[in-house]
Parts: sequence; C-alpha cells; structure tokens
Amino acid sequence: MTKKTTQEISEGFFYDLSEWKQHAIALAILFLVPFFLFTATTIGGKELQRHDITQWRAGAESIIEYREQFGEEPLWASNMFGGMPSFVVSTKTQVPHLDYFYRFFSKIYPAFQYWILLFGMYYLLILMKFRPLSAALGGLLFGLTAYLPIIIVAGHTSKFLTIALSPWIIAGYWLLTRSDKKIPGLLLFIIAMALNVRASHPQITYYFMYLLGALWIYDSWFILKKKDFKKWSIITLLLVVGGISGILSNAERTLSQQQYAPHSIRGGSDLENTTGLDEGYAFAWSQGISETLTLLIPDLYGGASPDYWGPKSITSGPHYLGIITFLFLVIALFKVRKHLMLVFFGVGTLSIFFAWGGNFLVLNQLAFDFIPFFNKFRAPETWLILTSFCYTVVAVYGLEWTLDFAKEKTASIKQLYTPLAAIIGIAIITFVFVKSQDFVKPGEVERIAVQIAQQNQVSPQNPQVIQRANQIVNTRFVPDRQEKANKDALRLFLVLVVAGTVIYFTLNSKISIGIASIALITLAGFEMVSVDKRYMPEQNFVSQNVDPESYIKSQERDIDRYIQENISDKKDIYPYRVLPLLDGAFSNAVPSYYYPSLGGYSGAKLSVAQDVLMRNDNPLFAGDGGINLDLLAVLNTKFLTFNSGLNLPGITPVFQGQQGSVYQIDNVLPKAFFVDSVITADNPQEAYDLLYPNRVNFSKTAIVENHEPAANPDSLSSIEITNYTGAEISLKLSRSIPGFLVLSEIYYPQGWEARLNGKLIPIYKTNYLLRGMEIPAGEHTLELDFRPSSFYTGARISFASLMFQVGLLLVWGFMYWKEKKSSGEE
Repeated sequence: MTKKTTQEISEGFFYDLSEWKQHAIALAILFLVPFFLFTATTIGGKELQRHDITQWRAGAESIIEYREQFGEEPLWASNMFGGMPSFVVSTKTQVPHLDYFYRFFSKIYPAFQYWILLFGMYYLLILMKFRPLSAALGGLLFGLTAYLPIIIVAGHTSKFLTIALSPWIIAGYWLLTRSDKKIPGLLLFIIAMALNVRASHPQITYYFMYLLGALWIYDSWFILKKKDFKKWSIITLLLVVGGISGILSNAERTLSQQQYAPHSIRGGSDLENTTGLDEGYAFAWSQGISETLTLLIPDLYGGASPDYWGPKSITSGPHYLGIITFLFLVIALFKVRKHLMLVFFGVGTLSIFFAWGGNFLVLNQLAFDFIPFFNKFRAPETWLILTSFCYTVVAVYGLEWTLDFAKEKTASIKQLYTPLAAIIGIAIITFVFVKSQDFVKPGEVERIAVQIAQQNQVSPQNPQVIQRANQIVNTRFVPDRQEKANKDALRLFLVLVVAGTVIYFTLNSKISIGIASIALITLAGFEMVSVDKRYMPEQNFVSQNVDPESYIKSQERDIDRYIQENISDKKDIYPYRVLPLLDGAFSNAVPSYYYPSLGGYSGAKLSVAQDVLMRNDNPLFAGDGGINLDLLAVLNTKFLTFNSGLNLPGITPVFQGQQGSVYQIDNVLPKAFFVDSVITADNPQEAYDLLYPNRVNFSKTAIVENHEPAANPDSLSSIEITNYTGAEISLKLSRSIPGFLVLSEIYYPQGWEARLNGKLIPIYKTNYLLRGMEIPAGEHTLELDFRPSSFYTGARISFASLMFQVGLLLVWGFMYWKEKKSSGEE
C-alpha cells in the first residue's frame, strides 16, 4: 500500500465544520430515525393501537371515575382482582417535576420520547470523547435495537421511557466523575435518576444499576490505586447523595410501592414461604441459549409469534442488535486496549447469562436466591436491553479505533486480518448452525399427534399418528422457517461485505472518514429499520383519534351491557363482581372497564389473590364441574361469562348474547354479612386448605388466622351499606349480641382503617383473602377507608427532594453567571 499524504488522511468536509454544526447535523440525523421507523404514524395518518395501553386504560377505569367524581386520588382500584392499591395501576403524581414537560411534548409528537433516548445516547458518547458521527451511529445502533420498537408497538410505554432515560443516568455519572465541575454532573445525575425512577419501570432501572455499579467499582479501583482518597470520597458521596435525591423525588410512589411489595406476587407467597416471585413465573420467557444467535440472525427462530418456533411460549420478536454492531464489536475486542471498554463488554455479556434465566440455572439460581431484588422480576430475556446498550458502546470503541487507524500513514488492511477472520469465522459458524437446525418447536409434534389422535379416537403414541404429525410439521411449517432463517443468514453476509468495502475504501483513502461514517450510518439505518418493521404488525396501526377508551367502548358486547344493567340490585348500592371466563379472566383487563372483575391484567397483583385465583391447583377451579361456586359466592361474584351450554348445579343462564352467555351464581353472598361461627387457622396454609369445596359453609362460618373472635348467631342483626366507592365503605350495623362481620373485600394490611363509631378497630384476615371485624352488641356505624400514610409521607419527601434540586440548579446557575461575568471583566 502506498504511503498516505497529509491531505489523504484528512477526516473530510464534515469535520472541517464548526463543532456546533457537527452536533446539529448529527442530531438531525438521529431526529429523522423515528420519522422513518414509524412512517405509518408520521406521514401515514395513523396511530398505534397498543395492547398494553388498552389493558392499562381498562384496569384504571375505577380510579379515573373516582378522580373525576371526587377530585382526588382513590388510592384503591376496585375493578380488578377484587381490589388492589391504585398506585400499582395508576396514580396521579402530587409533586410536579420535569417529566411534565416531556409528557407534554410527547402528546404533541409521540416520537419525542424516542428523541430523548437517541439524544441521551449521543450525549453520553460525546462525553466519552467519540466523534459526533461515531456518536450518532452509536445512538442509531442502540435506538434501532429491535426490542425498542417492539415494546412501543405493544404499549410498554413506562418500560420504553425508563430505557430512554437510562443513558442520561450514565451520562450524569460520566460528567460527575470525569469533570472538575461537580455541580453540573451532580445535577444531571439527580435529574436523570429522578426521571428514570418516575418513569415507573423498576426492572429496567435495576438492570442499569449493574452497569453503574461496575463503572463505580472500576473507577474506585484506579482512584484508590493512586491513593487519592479525597477524590474517591467526594465522588462516592456525591453519587450517594445524587442517587438518594433522585430516588426520593418519586417517594410518593416508591414508598407506597415498597410497602406494597411484600404483599404482592413480587414479595412471594405465605404458602411458599418465599420473598420473591415463584421461580417458574420468574424464569418464564428465558432466552434460549442457542436463541441468543437472534441477536445476529433475527428470524433464526421465526421472528414473532405465530411464526416463532423457539423455546419461549410466545414472543413479539427478537432482541436483534444489528450487523454493524457485531462487526465493530469484534474489531474492538481484538484491537482496542482499554480496560473501560471491557467493563461495558463484561456487563453486557453477564446480561446475556442472566437473560438465559431457567436455561442457565447454575448462575441464575444463585442470583435468584442471593442477589438482592433479583427475584422480584420476571422475563429474564429483558436483560438483553442492557446487553444492547453495553455492546453498542463497545462497538463505537471499535468504530473509533478503525477510523483512527485509517488516519495513520501506514494503515494497512493486513492489520485487520485477525478480527476480520474472526468475523468471517463467526458468520460461517452461524450459517452452518442455521443449516443444521430441524426447525421444529419443542413439543410441537407431540401436540399435533394428540390432536390427530383425538380426531381419530386412537392413542397419541400410535406410530401412524406420530408419522402423520411429523409429516405435517415438515411440510407445512419447516420450509417457511428454513427460508426465513436462510434469508437472514444471507443478509448477514451481504451487509458485512458492504461494510467491509466501506472500511477498505477508507483505509485506502478512497473516501474520507466523514464519508465513511455517513455511509455506515446509512447502511445501519436502512438495515435495522427494515428488520424492525417486521415486528410492527399493520393491525396495530389504526385510523387517527382512536384513543384507548374509545377502542374499548367500541368492543362492548350485548353481554357486557346486560351485566352493567344488572350488576347491582335495587336494594344494594354496591356492584357485584364478575368472573369473565369468556375473555381470559386473569390475563385481560378489558372486562374490568365495564364492571368489577375478579380477574384483570397486572404483573404485581396481591399475592393472596394470586394464590386463590391463579396458583396451580388453586381452590377456585376445584370441585364438581371444575369451579368452586361456594368460593365465588363468598367473593360476592354474581355473574360469570362463558360459552353457551354450561350446565352446572348452582348457576343459572340468564342471558344468551351474540358472542357468549351470562350465568348467575344462585346463592351469591352479600358484600357484608355476619357468621355464626369462626374457625381459627394457625397459619396461612391451614386457612388456604379450608377454601376447597365442601370444607366450610362460608355463609355460616368464617376462617380467621391467628385470632379467636367472638361469633354468635343473631336473628335480630342487620346490615345496611350506606356508602360504597371501593376506597371508602360505610355501613350501619345492629347486633343484639357480639358477632363477627365478614366483608367481601380483599385484605391488604397497609393503609386500610376501620372505625366503629369513630374508634379504630382491627381488621382481621378472613377466609384467606377477605376482611373481617368483631362487632359488639348495639347500633353502630362502621366506616372503612384506604389512606396509606406512606403515600402522603412520600409526597412530602418528593417535594423536599424537588426543592433540593431547584436549589442546586440555582447555585449552579449563580456560579455559572459569576464565572461568565469574571471572564467578561477580564
């Protein structure tokens, strides 16, 4: 190769521009990304109809109704799972913060939150001293990770926003630890942490704390090696202050959620004596070990359901990272000699191991048992978002090395032979792996064999049945799966060839570094957008002005209208509950928009509700006919929906609709009633076991844990519910002798108070998941309301944290003004 001249190693016209113009052009490129990714909404005149947003809006209906009627937060949602705290579903923040601004702009243009992510990634990479175009490519590579448009389309808005704000946390850390001016870094770190926590997806925040911790350990090691204890103490103290201040900005929620967590499924179950999620539930949606290749070959396992044939039950798409990320990641690992880069690579790789979840129990079982909070989160594949972030940073290191190398007078492609050989080797191994797959989903042949056997009334083990099942799979499904995987393997080679050509021309001074960077940005953008659009189903894009509530209303059926008209008796002011078996009761919140549902949709429901309604071998679906009508009766459930033809003693069909039927529970118990006797259970398991059919007559007997209240028959007793909002309940009671009242409301010990004639009385855990109270003889007024002190205390703490941040901003502003004034005078 001929020796390069000084002109030949120029970085090109782009880097001859002023610094602010370089940043403006780079950011303009990034701002165009959401425009091209979401063309259906930006220029197509459509809007996203997102599943999870619809589910959220349905589940929040009782909260919104209360808010509109009374002008305050109910703090209790009465329309899902028999009742649960509203701060798990929707709570209007009491203390303002900067999130009001970006939420406002997001309403004007939905892509604004995407810009927050892209700008944050770009700013971090600029702080790390990378070129503007390299930083732009890094923002593009992370921003177009396939998982991000997938969760946007699904409606995981809190998750996406938390991810979007995470680069800003790392940027704040970078500024705080690597700048002499600590206040701007501290301010950015606090605000980024505060907004990230306020975005309300603690799982994502938890993941990025691993990276933050690794960076702190790395920095601490090098600072302490120099025995600069003062610098280390200042940085560590400011990080602690900033982290605490940022977290406390959202104390109005976090305190209540922290108080709630032990009683939710995230806090375990009294039956299992656990303090976290059930392992089977937690490790669901673990990434298959070989499935990790979808980071490079997106449709290796079919892409999104129903075409997906990998080890997970269903999926909306892979965590595809992009071929350009892979290319420069490998170059970085072979050529970059920076320990800091290895921190990012190590955390990203550890995240892959965590993403394997139940498929790599050697590590993940230990983590689940011993690492704090690890057992609070499910869907291990979500860890791959941290892999995407970290590997993107490593790839930018590789890109920067390549561009710096291209500037050298003696640069030769020969010096890239080793990483290029590794890249080609990995690509070939991947191609061979694709060719060696059988493209059959685990258990698929067996399931089809069962269907064939049932149709022909033979055994599923019949050789002819198994042969026919194999034939169906191999002729109907396998060819399409092979074709999709082969196309992506071919695309891998083509993109590598194009990118390699750009690198070759750059090293030979045929194109400048600026042109090469723009070419790589264009290539990566085109390649990744084309993949992302695969997992953005057209049916999710609908005509404008179809908001979630309007959509839910449009789905209302005749059976829903019938239930709404009959959900309350004329003599009762409270609505009964419904078990919507027709609609996937425990994975669908839409029915709870129309009426109080015993089901719903939430990843953090109360553990007592989970145990009774959804646990394996739960008591609700036990007994004759597969359903426990006695338990439904004591849960104040008047109706259930199902297909026509359900014939069970104890239920009566009352309405035949166009899309299903409504059945009435014949002996439903009222919202509140007195019992004649009490069984004292020594522990939760004993109480739980008594919920199964034919063990207790709930209309006469209550099960109370660790307490022996007075309970006597009283033919002269009376109960009148005078007020019911879900968050407040008022009753008029009369007893001639002391008795025990059962209230068919879900038991939650943190925040519910009962006042009998204005005096506090205890609420006892009754029938495992309901409330009970001792009532003395006489005429009484009983009032219950939900006012957890943690929420109001948290609001005051949030306000104090906000004032601290405002004060810090004023101090920094004053110092900046003073510095500028001094510079002007000089």
